[in-house]
Amino acid sequence: MSPRPLPLHRLALLILAPTFATVACAPETPQEPPKVAVRAIGESASFRGINGIHFGPDGDLYLSSVVTPAVARIDPESGEILDNWGPADGPKSPDDLAFGPDGSVYWTDISDGEVAMRTPEGETRVVASPGVGVNPITFSDDGRLFVSQCFMDTNLFELDPAGEQAPRLIRDDLGPGCGLNGMDWSPADGRLYGPRWFRGEVVRIDVDSGEMETVASGFEVPAAVKFNSEGVLHVLDSLRGEVVRIGEDGSKEVVARVQPGLDNFAFDASDRLFISSFADGFIVEALSPDENRMVLKGGLNMPGGLALIGSGEATRLVVADFFALRQLDPATGEELGAVRDVIGFSDIGSSMSVHAADEGRLVLSSWFDNAIRLWDPASDALIQVFGELAAPIDAIQFEGDIVASQWGAGNVIAFSPDNPEEQRVLAEGLSGPAGLTAAGGVLYVADNLAGTLLRIGDGDSETVAAGLDQPEGLAAANGSIYVVEAGAGRVIAVDPASGEWTTIVEGLQLHVPPSGEFPNTMLFNGIATDGETAWVAGDAANTVYVIDLD
Repeated sequence: MSPRPLPLHRLALLILAPTFATVACAPETPQEPPKVAVRAIGESASFRGINGIHFGPDGDLYLSSVVTPAVARIDPESGEILDNWGPADGPKSPDDLAFGPDGSVYWTDISDGEVAMRTPEGETRVVASPGVGVNPITFSDDGRLFVSQCFMDTNLFELDPAGEQAPRLIRDDLGPGCGLNGMDWSPADGRLYGPRWFRGEVVRIDVDSGEMETVASGFEVPAAVKFNSEGVLHVLDSLRGEVVRIGEDGSKEVVARVQPGLDNFAFDASDRLFISSFADGFIVEALSPDENRMVLKGGLNMPGGLALIGSGEATRLVVADFFALRQLDPATGEELGAVRDVIGFSDIGSSMSVHAADEGRLVLSSWFDNAIRLWDPASDALIQVFGELAAPIDAIQFEGDIVASQWGAGNVIAFSPDNPEEQRVLAEGLSGPAGLTAAGGVLYVADNLAGTLLRIGDGDSETVAAGLDQPEGLAAANGSIYVVEAGAGRVIAVDPASGEWTTIVEGLQLHVPPSGEFPNTMLFNGIATDGETAWVAGDAANTVYVIDLD
């Protein structure tokens, strides 16, 4: 079983840091390393986003988490994590799950394009590979298995639960953008029901003929459907943050209200309703339309880029938390505000990195959206969006332009917000362009896969430091370039003139491994500093580290 993130927000750590090293080697005469005070802030979620949930034959609640990645079993009363299966146990990027007639649990690995299963005896195997984007999964009452693709493709398939027959295509015209999402089988009419994310409707499909009929519409973002024990259809609206009961006459009644960014839901044997969140990583039980019981706490669950805004007592730490942009008290980690993304329907979009820009604005970037945004954190409003990029990992404002590192193109580009179509290549031929910063009018980029810090401009690049272990976030202060080495779990300070570097702190829990074709930076380990203190995103621990630089 894979370990779950530690609740580091309650801990204060003293971590030993070596005093000096060069690019090529460690000091010849080791010195007694000083102690550097490190603490962690921010409420940490137990999982990095929670996606599908389903009650098992044992009465426990099972969940899937794409980014953790994990399939886990929890006690629905206490929230205790009873089992937690990670990549070593089979799950690679599990988005949804369902149980077969023999009690085996099946899940979809969305970024790997596979469907896998685990028997009650603990044997795991892949049963089908229908393609990247495979997302919802459900069984019919007689044990037939169905999956659909969503966000990366749009097909609907029937699979052989034993894995002996090839997937059978049922429909290939369910787009745009998503086939069906969270599906369920109707015990009344023997049809497959599912929501169409981008069309605001719920359909039912004859899985033999492929015939489709709309049964409910008028939703903002229908993300999942389920039938309770009485055969009543319920629909989760992710954008509204609600679960709605559908009457036989088509009437709608809200039975649960939570908040935007919901993913899925499940009924237990007594029709108690449980709801998961991909944006905040929690599970709640809905007791009434206006009351929820927390089962698993949420919080920071995919922290990436960091930025400081404001000044004095009004200073805020902004955290790009993938499907949420959060503002924290930089000293305590208390959440002071959050804007959540619902894929395809929110101005904020998803965000992996964030940097402060002119006029109190923020620059957000996301390889998931292939977009960069200018955002006003004071009004929580979108100013401008630049799309159709090549998996941007980081983006900053530099001399009025937007500078972006593009993983998909292996380059760093610059463009004016007034004329984004005219892009200039500042560096190319990079294996893994990641973090960006500027110091003294000069731009720097970390090449994550090459392990280098580069000085760049006008199509040229010069190596400042080499031999780094998966460098990601960069920040300039105190005459140094601070580099987060995600692979080594440490922060170093590089002299940009000599390339010599000093280890500031090590032993940090960094770098969530990528799955499928996701970039190696995955969630991005960002860093922000005011020169006296540094804040580092600890994605593997769902926390933010605070480091004293004095």
